[in-house]
Amino acid sequence: MHLSAKLKYAVCAMLELGLKYREEYVSVTSLAEKRSIPGPFLEKLLLELKKAGLTTSRRGPDGGYSLALPPDEIRIGDIFSAVDGPVNFTEGFETQDSSEITTFLADIEQEVRDVLNTKTLHELCCHARKLKRLSRPSHPHPFFI
Repeated sequence: MHLSAKLKYAVCAMLELGLKYREEYVSVTSLAEKRSIPGPFLEKLLLELKKAGLTTSRRGPDGGYSLALPPDEIRIGDIFSAVDGPVNFTEGFETQDSSEITTFLADIEQEVRDVLNTKTLHELCCHARKLKRLSRPSHPHPFFI
């Protein structure tokens, strides 16, 4: 199983919006540059997320996109569903001959859904902030001998 590029871009965009939540609207151009996402593709993706009620937009010089909900109210599963639809491992196994496979995959599918629906964008933002702090030097002014 692999995640689509569209889904990866959506999660990256939502992470950036989550990190800027309540600070400012983020322009498509700056978001595209920061995360190396093609601008027109990102614009369509943000509109899909807006239709799902996850983002909001504002026009004008300090316009752009922002989260429509607080990051702790946006589940990672919401992002997955908005972009790629629901998790579906049983597609293609609907025949009678493979009912044991379908049942088994349906159980796994539910477990994956449960995890995606318990993890939030807030948790992802906290994880990202923690990693950034860990990657910085412990002393703000590096010195050499």
